[in-house]
Order: sequence, then structure tokens, then C-alpha cells
Amino acid sequence: MPYEMHRIFCSAAGDLEEERQIFHKVIGSFNEQHAMKRNILLVSVSLPEAVVNKLGYQSVMYENIRDCRYYIQLLEDTWGPPQKNFEKEYALAKRCEADPAQLMQEAVVFFKKPLLPHKVEPEVAALKESFQSTHGSLLEFETGGQLAQLIEDRLIKWLDETKPAETAAALLRTS
Repeated sequence: MPYEMHRIFCSAAGDLEEERQIFHKVIGSFNEQHAMKRNILLVSVSLPEAVVNKLGYQSVMYENIRDCRYYIQLLEDTWGPPQKNFEKEYALAKRCEADPAQLMQEAVVFFKKPLLPHKVEPEVAALKESFQSTHGSLLEFETGGQLAQLIEDRLIKWLDETKPAETAAALLRTS
């Protein structure tokens, strides 16, 4: 039986390359332990490690986000320099999430506790404040192990919510 594929885009803003790598490792492990048993394969999508300027890949990134079922945004204290700023990608994911005609089911933000809390960009601080007031808590981590657990918890939630008929209908809407 072929696997249903669910793409998950991960944007790692600022200096969060190590955390982006954790995302990829967790997806691989989760597939082996949980998803493949249900004939589902989670496909991790993100910028390759070597890309230092994403601006030339912008349209491809937007297309990839539109093709994903889920989106994870990793943030610490900045959206990143112009060459690797992911604020627009997150906005696109949220727009897709709100549109029933799109495949996107959920866009989440995992916040890394900043080393210098007084140096957090105002836009990032405002987003954190918005999450605090809307959700009552943040999906926040300090260590790689904590991030891995947050990602796995979310993947379990997404896997539990996945119904094959919903997937087929969503794929038909996008083709």
C-alpha cells in the first residue's frame, strides 16, 4: 500500500540552524516509530543548510509552503536578516491555514527562550504577546531536547487528526 504524504515546512529564523536540524531528525524518527505504521509519511521541507541568502528561492519557497499540510516556525529573538527573514513565509502559512481551499491545516510557532530577553525584536515580542493572550501559553523551549519533544507532541496531534478521506479530498482540491 502506498504512503499518504504530508509535507511539513520548517522555517528557522535567525541563528536556529541547529534547531532546524532537530526538526529533520524528529521527522525521520517519528516516521519510523509512528507514521509509517499508519501508511503515512511525513515529509520535512525547509531551506538547505548551505543557503545563506533565500531571496533567490522566494517563489519556490512560497510554492512549497502552499503545498504543505503543516508549517512550523522557529523563532528566538529575530525574524532574521533580510537574506534569511521568514516573516513573510509565516504570514503566507497563516493565510493558507485560514483558507479552506488550501491544503494547510495548521501553522505553529515554537519560541526559543532568548539568551538576551531585552534584545528581542519588537515584532517577535509582539507575536509572543499575541500568543500569550490568545492561547494562554507559548510553545517554548530552551534546549534541543525540549524542542524535539514539542515537535513530536505536535506530530502526534497531527497524526491523530489525520483521516485518509480528508487527505484525499484535500489533495483533490489542490490538483
